[in-house]
Amino acid sequence: MNGPAAIPLVALAICLSGGCQGPRDPIAGRSELRGKVLVLPGVINTRLHLTGFAKMLGETYPALDIETRTWGIPLLSLHNLRAYEQNLRTARTLAGELATYRREHPQAAIHLVGYSGGGGMAVFVAAALPDDVTINRLILVAPAISPDFPLETQVFPHVRDYVVNFASSRDAQIGWGTRNFGTMDRKNTTSAGYGGFEFVHPKLVQIHWTEAMIRDGHYGNHLSYLALRWQRKYLLPLFDPQMDVGDLKELFPADGD
Repeated sequence: MNGPAAIPLVALAICLSGGCQGPRDPIAGRSELRGKVLVLPGVINTRLHLTGFAKMLGETYPALDIETRTWGIPLLSLHNLRAYEQNLRTARTLAGELATYRREHPQAAIHLVGYSGGGGMAVFVAAALPDDVTINRLILVAPAISPDFPLETQVFPHVRDYVVNFASSRDAQIGWGTRNFGTMDRKNTTSAGYGGFEFVHPKLVQIHWTEAMIRDGHYGNHLSYLALRWQRKYLLPLFDPQMDVGDLKELFPADGD
């Protein structure tokens, strides 16, 4: 049989073989997600704090290459916080690695995650990317970076999808701590991980701590971000390949934007 009459039979054969699908389920697409996730830990610079999250992410998206990279001297928290010039050099190195990956894998997802001091480093890395290189998503968890850091000019041009910032005004380490010891960008002020960034942008979603998070193990302090229940509810959805800014604001409507 040739001609138009054969088309319905061909379509039926494709459907019976599993090639005909309805609306895509984000969860069903897990195995299709390929790319790289670079996770930068806090100023203490050990992988232990984020091991649970990396494992959870890998189990959910097994095709992702997930790397937790230390960027300073293990256990020397104050030194790592204040090593500004060294941190910028390290950020340029990491940005170069991501640029190479992007050029070798132009269609792959690249996500950058930073916790605490690692959030500041993640901002530095994004800002250090070459002009023609972008990542998909930048996730900042209690970042020890100043609230007026110029994301608009230095970071957003390198981000395709969105930047998410988690902040808590109960977090003394990036409130009192950065006022007294400084942020990663050498300012004595409460950080963006305490009160949020001081501007709005279409790609920026800011999720502030609320008492509703207590049920998921987050009590507003710095270490509560490591609670696995909280990470599963608040961090894991950020890697859904179909997620966009509008979806995030619908998902967490009570947490601010």
